[in-house]
Amino acid sequence: NILRDIPLTAAYKLLITIADFLEDIFWNSTQNQTASHSTTSEEGFEVDQWDDEMILNKYAEAIRGRQYLPESSDGSGNFKIYKITEKVVIKQTGARTFRSNGSVPHEALAIEFVRKHTSIPVPRVIRTIHSAKMPGRHLYVMETIPGKQLGQVWPTLSLWHKLRVAWTLRSYIRQLRRAESTLSYVPGPLGPKPQMCVGFIFEGKRRTAFPDLQSISDWFRAHVQDRRACNHLPPSTYDPFKSCTRMVLTHMDLNMRNILMGKDGRISIVDWDWSGFYPEWFEYTSMFYAEFINGPLSWMRCIPFITNPYVDNVRWLGGGL
Repeated sequence: NILRDIPLTAAYKLLITIADFLEDIFWNSTQNQTASHSTTSEEGFEVDQWDDEMILNKYAEAIRGRQYLPESSDGSGNFKIYKITEKVVIKQTGARTFRSNGSVPHEALAIEFVRKHTSIPVPRVIRTIHSAKMPGRHLYVMETIPGKQLGQVWPTLSLWHKLRVAWTLRSYIRQLRRAESTLSYVPGPLGPKPQMCVGFIFEGKRRTAFPDLQSISDWFRAHVQDRRACNHLPPSTYDPFKSCTRMVLTHMDLNMRNILMGKDGRISIVDWDWSGFYPEWFEYTSMFYAEFINGPLSWMRCIPFITNPYVDNVRWLGGGL
């Protein structure tokens, strides 16, 4: 309901203005004093002394011993993450370099960027391994992030604690949007050339890469016009890309599974495999698509505050505007 959304969006924008003002005055001064790095620690790990072959052997042992992280299930009974020591896991992921035999470790590049430019707690990538036994795959040797998935603890949180989580996540998003990079002119994952883009917003169309902002804008406009034509609607005159002057680092899969809460209340973000540089409204759209069927209503109400409300953009993608 467009008439209902107008005052609701205005209310969100007012709340966001107040929250950002308070953060800029009070929060940043304390955050800068306590968060000197975005990872859980800078200590060394036992695996630092191991060569790749030994790590691969430990990985094979972990698979045989079913030492997987239950939350890393892909939904088909397969698990992406296995624990090889008390503090180290291995995550397997596929390479997605577009039209190339090369292989770019997108997640490792994204995490390193986040660690360098923000105070967001993320897992440290200790090593990236490419094995001839698993062509086209990356093995990320990563530190373990302690905590439970936000979806597990959300029902137990008080209203104030839920608001505190939302405010923290908004602070993280603001940090990502402030971070500058020479790669921000090319849409998609970090890499030396245009990379294959993945995310809910692409609706399963994985073989997609874009050299610049205009090309991704053209692709989405054509997609929306095809959808409207199927519904016998005239072409849309709305253009959510018109006001986009720069792209920002976007997680693209910021659902409740990828947000961890530690026992001390610390909020960490994991699984940066889909991340890349996109218009900032992509984060809102991706979070909305990820949760709009089964997400808790209280969480859905937090998303516009966390990312800014881009209600019209979601409606446009669905062919309704």
